[in-house]
Amino acid sequence: HARHGQNPPLAFGLSGSCSHQGLPVPRVSTETRPTMDDEEIFTASFPAGRKQIFVDVKENNIGKYLKIKERGDSQTNSILIPGGSIVQLRNALDEAVQALGLDSGKGGGGGKRVAGNQCVCHVGNLSWETTGDTLRELFSGYGEVVKAEVQMSRAGRSQGWGLVEFASAAEVKYAIEQCDGLDFDGREIRVRADKGRVTKAAAPAKTQRNDADKVVDPTKIFVMNLSFDATEAELRAHCSSVGEVASVELLTRGKNQRPSGSAVVEYRYSEAAAAAVQALEGTELDGRDLRVRAYFSN
Repeated sequence: HARHGQNPPLAFGLSGSCSHQGLPVPRVSTETRPTMDDEEIFTASFPAGRKQIFVDVKENNIGKYLKIKERGDSQTNSILIPGGSIVQLRNALDEAVQALGLDSGKGGGGGKRVAGNQCVCHVGNLSWETTGDTLRELFSGYGEVVKAEVQMSRAGRSQGWGLVEFASAAEVKYAIEQCDGLDFDGREIRVRADKGRVTKAAAPAKTQRNDADKVVDPTKIFVMNLSFDATEAELRAHCSSVGEVASVELLTRGKNQRPSGSAVVEYRYSEAAAAAVQALEGTELDGRDLRVRAYFSN
């Protein structure tokens, strides 16, 4: 219980009209009570027996918070959890799921975790202004981006995180090393490997896009970590040490066609392209250590 004159902690602020064992349920203080002006970041709901559970992430002038609401036939109860405690809640729920045996499909209506795609990285703490296009633009400098998307709520608002799919797992590792903690759109983004998701047991898992599914273009290589000042002529001369170069394409990003720091180099013969992956990896051009891999055509 809160001391006289103090507000109850946000994490234990319940609202509703029910009581338990004759004790009144504490109510949310006027300072932390959500208002109609609070911005909705994420919302979801699911049935639990005869009740419906609503999960909302919102933000007001105090900060972000999680609201879990239980709605039954005649009453509604809710609990507010401050943003700083959500990770602890997630860890506790993960342990509860394991204790119930739901990870292995036990427990009837439980779910199971689909393994993360090794070619996908998770990007968190995004600005509300960040879009899939600007996310693609950023990560194109660290590899060949297949898809980049910011996760949106049903209300059409950013949830503050996104997924970026690369052509290979090696590019994911490189992007994590280079971009975790990077300042982007005024926010320090967090980048990690995709850990997968929990799906309903009956839902078929989507086919994951892995390196084994890619088709390699035998005459091309993909070059990363180029200096933004590098020219096609410089790169052509550098790559010609391995074999005859047919073409060089410096990749750009955004409407302004800014250098992305990557390029596609095509050799006249496939043997030269295969040798270039090993021969040019880690070599220096314009003060940068190049990253080189085979080029995937799909």
